[in-house]
Amino acid sequence: MIGMRRVLVWISAMVPLLLRSPVFTGRIAELKEHDCQIAVEEIMYLLIFYKFSEIRVHLVPRLSRCIYNGRLEIWPSIDWALECIHSFEVLEMIKEHLTTVLGWKPNSNVTENWAPTQIRRFQLGQIYAASILFGYFLKSASMRHHLEMSLLHNHTNHDLPSSNVSGFWSYGLKDLFLAPSGGSSRPTSLGQASTRQEKTEEKNLKCYVMGFDPETMQRCAKLKSKEAVNLVEKHSCALFGNEKTGLLETDDVILTSFSSMKRLVLEAVAFGSFLWDTEEFVESVYKLKEN
Repeated sequence: MIGMRRVLVWISAMVPLLLRSPVFTGRIAELKEHDCQIAVEEIMYLLIFYKFSEIRVHLVPRLSRCIYNGRLEIWPSIDWALECIHSFEVLEMIKEHLTTVLGWKPNSNVTENWAPTQIRRFQLGQIYAASILFGYFLKSASMRHHLEMSLLHNHTNHDLPSSNVSGFWSYGLKDLFLAPSGGSSRPTSLGQASTRQEKTEEKNLKCYVMGFDPETMQRCAKLKSKEAVNLVEKHSCALFGNEKTGLLETDDVILTSFSSMKRLVLEAVAFGSFLWDTEEFVESVYKLKEN
């Protein structure tokens, strides 16, 4: 009994010392930061889910739940709802993306769209994840294009209204005319940017994107936060992975149709676009971790 009391006295004396230990307090800070990051990611996912609910589109559940009689089919297709959120120029680039990654033909008929076709699960997962990044890139590039074209139009008045500038900054585009990290930190003035644009005729989005140098292309395509990276990984694994582990353990051949694959790709592109919006919104109130 006396020995137990001595142990309790020793523990009561050591606990305050442990709590003040840099190692202990550092570990607590790490756990709190990790929990906070998970909470932020969940909020971002809920915001994306809400954006889908606004257009009355339900996210595709785990693929294993969409297989009927050995065939993957996603009902209803509701392609129009996933397409209406994009501008005409963006939609044209999405159609080219569908042709590139799926071999889909814009003028294909109903029979061709629903004809059986085979694809490996891993390949379909890669296409889905790549399409999320493509949607993210398109949103970033289209906002940059809109900003530069607006600056070009307003430059003829010599005085750029401050209300327009503040509106652009609300889209999170304040870094687009700044030098990339690792380079010069001197920003390009709005007047210089407009003067440079005056030398070229106004371009549509596709021509504008094709004129990107590798540095600008990477800046628009790269997910800006680690939270966004984790969100894409978790969402893709939840869709294509094992129901218990969430990991892609098998690379089985899936029997499906072009219509179902198109539905998946359109959802992924919309997810990427909504992810860009959500990331910008959350960044305005909480500092996300830089990717």
